[in-house]
Order: sequence, then C-alpha cells, then structure tokens
Amino acid sequence: MSVSKALQFMDKKDLECAICLSRFQQPKTLNCMHTYCLQCIQKWVETHGKMKCPTCGQEHDITKGDLKNLASNTMISKLLEYVMKTEDQKPIKCVCDNQPAYHCSTCQLYLCGGNCIKQHKAVPLTKDHSLYTLDIKGQDGQPTNCQVHCNTPLEYYCSTCNRSACEQCRYIIQCHQNLHEVIPMLTAIEEFNRDANEVVKLAQETENELTVKLEFMVKSKLLFKSQLKLSRKAIETQENKDKSKELILDLEKIRTEREDAIDSKFKDIDSKRTEMNNTMATVNSMKNKPEERDALGFHKTVINAVKDMVLATDFDKLFQKIQITPNTPCAHFDELMNTDCTFKITTADSMMYKVADNDKEITVTKGQTFVVKVSSLQESDACRLAATLIYSYRVSPTKVEYDGNGEYKITGTCNVEGDWQMKITAGAAHIKGSPVKVKVEPLGLVHTIGNILDYKEHNKTENVSDLVLDRDGCILVSSYSKDILKFNQSGSFVARIQMPKDVEVNRMYQMNDGHMIYSDFLSKCVVMCDDKFQEIRSFGKGILKFPIGLTLHKETRALYVADRNYHCVYKFNVDDGRLLGKVGSEGGELGQMKIPQSVTLTMEGHVIVADFGNRRIQMFDASGKFMRILVDSGKGDGKVWGPHCVTMDMDENILVSSNDKLQLFDKNGVFIKRIDCEYDGLYIPLGITVISERPRRVAVANNGKNNVKIFNY
Repeated sequence: MSVSKALQFMDKKDLECAICLSRFQQPKTLNCMHTYCLQCIQKWVETHGKMKCPTCGQEHDITKGDLKNLASNTMISKLLEYVMKTEDQKPIKCVCDNQPAYHCSTCQLYLCGGNCIKQHKAVPLTKDHSLYTLDIKGQDGQPTNCQVHCNTPLEYYCSTCNRSACEQCRYIIQCHQNLHEVIPMLTAIEEFNRDANEVVKLAQETENELTVKLEFMVKSKLLFKSQLKLSRKAIETQENKDKSKELILDLEKIRTEREDAIDSKFKDIDSKRTEMNNTMATVNSMKNKPEERDALGFHKTVINAVKDMVLATDFDKLFQKIQITPNTPCAHFDELMNTDCTFKITTADSMMYKVADNDKEITVTKGQTFVVKVSSLQESDACRLAATLIYSYRVSPTKVEYDGNGEYKITGTCNVEGDWQMKITAGAAHIKGSPVKVKVEPLGLVHTIGNILDYKEHNKTENVSDLVLDRDGCILVSSYSKDILKFNQSGSFVARIQMPKDVEVNRMYQMNDGHMIYSDFLSKCVVMCDDKFQEIRSFGKGILKFPIGLTLHKETRALYVADRNYHCVYKFNVDDGRLLGKVGSEGGELGQMKIPQSVTLTMEGHVIVADFGNRRIQMFDASGKFMRILVDSGKGDGKVWGPHCVTMDMDENILVSSNDKLQLFDKNGVFIKRIDCEYDGLYIPLGITVISERPRRVAVANNGKNNVKIFNY
C-alpha cells in the first residue's frame, strides 16, 4: 500500500508505540505483525527474558542477537517521515486565510475545514486525493473551531458519544433528542484538564518513587560489594587453603546470582521510570481534548499498575547480608577451617556486639536525631560496625562513633513518618538486637485533655496553671487548688490527688527522689512535700510576695523562685530554707525584670528567666550577673510577646510558652521552630514540661482554654 492510500485509513495513534506511548523510533515488526520501537523491544527482552506482545499476548523467543534481524516497518517509517515534515511546515493559515485543518499529500496544499475542503472533495480531479487531518488549536493550545464548520467555535461536548461539536453539527441535535449528557465545551475541557492534571501528578509521584528506589538500589549494591570484599578477605586469611578455595567459589556463585538479579530489577525499574516520563508527556499533550477520556483512563490504569509493582517489590531479599558461619557448632571460624566439618558462608564477628536493651525498639518524632547504643565484648575501633536506616525503599545515613571501653553510639535521623529499621552489621552479619525497630511519629498536636474543671472538686473558678512529670511517667496538673490531677500520656484521667491541707498549688517542680516543691498561692510561700504529698518544710514566708515559677540546681541544692510582684528571682537552700540571695531587680534595663513568670537552669548552671513584663528571655550566670538577652521582644516567630514559661529539654534546647504560641530555640537562643500551629487552640499557655525524650514530647497547661495540650516536636 502506498503512503497516500495509507493516509486515508490512518489514525494518529497508529503512529504511536503501545509500549512507550510515544511516536515510533526505529519501528520493528514481530511475527504476530504488531509493531514497536526497537529500543522498547530491547528493554522488554532484557527485563523479562522473553518478548510478550502487549497487544495480542503472543510470546516470542527473542535474544539480543535476534533484535537486528527483526523486520523494519517501512510503511510506518514513511508515514512518520511524511507527518513530521507536514507538521514542521504547517502554515498558520489556509490559502483562504482561515486556520488549516487538512493537508493534501497529492497537491501538497493546506486546506481549512470550510469551503476549501468541500471544493477539494467536490472537484472530480481532486476528490480521491489522500488527506491528513491536522490538530486544530488556538494560541493557548485549546481547540477553537469545528473541523467541519471551520469558522464556527466548538461549543458543546457529548459525554455519551465522546464527541465535541459546534452549533451547526446535526448530531448534537440528535444527542439532545436522545437525552445524552451534553455539556458546554469549556466545562468539558475544564473537567478533563483537571482529571489529566491528577493523572500527571500520579505519574510524577510514581516516577519520584521509582527514582528513590533506584538510588536505594545503587547504595545497597555498594554495601553488598563491600560485604563481598570483607567476606573474601576473611576467607583468604585462613590457613586451610582447600576449604578457602571452596568458600570463595561459593561466594562467587552468590555474587553472580545476586548481581544478575539486582541488574535485572534495576533495568526493569529504570524502564518503568522512562515509561512514567513518557506518560506525563503524552497526557500533557492530550489536554484540552475531552475526546481522549478513554485514553486518559488507560494511562491511569497503567500508572497504578506500575505503582503497585513498586510498592510490592521486596528489595531486602536482593540485598541479604552475606554471612560466614559453620553448619556445625564451633566456637571460632579459625577452628572450623582447620577441622573436618561442613561449613557455609557466614561470620561469627556479629556475636561480639549487642544492642542496648532499651534501644531494641524506639519511638522518635519526624526529624529527631536519636542515638542507639551498642556494647562489645572487647575493645575495638568503630570501623567494624556499619549501620543503615531503611524504610521501604528509603535509606537514611547514620554516624557510628566509638566511645571507648567497648561502647559505641550510632546516631540517626528519619525524615519520613512510618516504621523504620536500623540494620547494624559487624563485618557482614547482623549483630545481636539488629535490626532495631524505629517508629517515627508525626510532629504537632498529639492529645488534648479536656476541660480541667470537669475533674476538680475545689476552687472551680480557677484554670489550669502548671504540670510536671512524676516518677510513674504520668502528668500531674495543678490549677490554683488543693486538687492535683493525674493523667497518663495518652490523656486519660488516672486519679485526683487532694493535698492534706488547704493550699492553692500554682507552679510545681518534681525532684528525683520523689519529693515535690510547689509555690502556694494562698500562703505566699514555697512548700516541699514527700511522695505522699505530706509537707516536709516550707520557706520564703515573709520574704516572697507572689511566688510563681521555680527550679532546682541538683548539685548545689539552690532553689530559684520567680516572684512576680517583687520583680526578681529569689534563691534559697532547699534543705534548710535559708535565703541565699536574689537575681535581678525591678525595671526595664538589661538585667532588670518586670513580672518574671518562670525560671530554669542550663547544664552550666546559668539562670534563664521568662521576663513577662519586658517581653524577653534573659540569661544570668550562677552568681546572678546579667549575661545577655536570649530571645527578644516581638510577635513574630523567633520572638516572644508575654512569655509565661521557659524550660530546657534533654538536648539543651529551650522551650518557651508565650501568649499564643509554643516555640523551640537552641541553648544560644537561636530560633529553631514553632511547635504548635495556629489552629491548635493555644491561648495563654502557662506551665510546660517535657514528658518524653523518645519521642520528643511536651505537655502544656493551656490556661485560656482550661485544658492540657500534648505535642510531638
């Protein structure tokens, strides 16, 4: 058949490869008479071993050597040459100044869809000429005019017939009469483009997952080669050369099988990634063409099939650790190599190491840096251990450090929520306790403990003021009352504790020995009580006027108490109540305070004060000398406006609650982030306390709403 005759029956999709969904490149025809790009057939054979025709399902035994002998589809090649030439040379207008809709391959003329094409078909000399239909688009890429009535805009789209038309097209009248679903063309284009954008987004997400998976495979293959090298070196150092030779042969066999499997899977994933890129390009070219809805559905099905394939693949099996261990009990590999017993590739090095019991399963927050501790039976350098964090096909780096005395610490961070694993190996095998299970939780609000009023019996007019963590891991909540409420970290109510005498507990500090110190709003003093909440001693009566926030230096036994009415921080000996001095004085200058609300200590013993009235966070040394302003005044993030509480966490970061937000700073006052979000409902948050290190979690006494908020940060 000639090119001109073929044009009469040709659809544009006839020039697209069914594998890559793009126009043919070097079209080759299989024995089943279906045609595909040469490169597509080659990738299929390399990935699957056999060529299975995607159109008819027939299998073809094709080797790499057979590819060059496949028959070329010369007809498609000539059609492609003609179409590309026609499209490249297509003029902006027809000979009558209208937009061209057809090209006559015989006359080499571009014709509009109006009178010009009608006359061309009516004249006996040209009526049998072969015509090629051009895409009709406006400057914005949207179809503008009807292909039959060239000067008439497309106005309607029939969802039932999957066709677009102008006002003059008769079949639209029939569609209305047959109660088909006919909608305005602009609406159809808008809906189709929205669906097309979703398909492109799905393809992009799948392509990103494929890319990450390929990166994972590259890194894992390097690790695999490193294990091979270590295993080979361990075998070659043994005295029994015959057994060493046998082991090396086994090792080589494993290497060949595993690398072939890895390479095959890599090529398969890479080809799927190319397919996703081609699909995105194809779908983008389909926009503004609601008639392509069936094709769009096909592409979405293909993308979902690839996505399911990506998520279902178990890559751990491809990268199993190479080990060297005896089939029969034997204390050392050296002894095994010099005895007449069977053996297999494994190693006993891993038995020398053990993950700490508290680190075998851990929970952290997204982005939190954490440490896993490992102990060894003998001292050695850190290079004998390797660790990798893995989640699905994602890999996160770790840092292995040797602390001496056979102790190691492995530092890692996971930036994606989910269930991760830290795989720790010595030489080529997992150590005891590996893989470590690492659960990564999302950041932000975790729980809200409802209205505190519902749990109180006394002084119900006052709202929540403070909270601390007791030795059982529960949260104790105060609210200017003799009632202390106890909740677990999930927010469930545990118990109501009533103080043995009338007090109004404001702020609290939990001591390591189980004793608690609290500021009594009623008696204007500070009280120390035992774990049964019986008073041991009180101090500050006659000195303090409005004691509020307090903290204790564990080594020096110095208790710091912020007095909001005397505008300073008093210092007492916690064991006998002696006044040791004070920090700051009333005023707005550096080192002065106005209504201080809270006080905390750094590891060096420096004093940090929430200076509420001056809207800042100040730092003083242990003797009370002003050092600097850590956080300055302001309403934006990284500033404070009416700070109520300040405390430090295990990483020496500073947490600050101010009128409407909760913020995190490093120990130098550098802003890290805002912990809450605007819609979390913080309103006048007072006391705050860190209740968990892994995951990093803080509880907030939300005074304005009379509830407690718990955040991961």
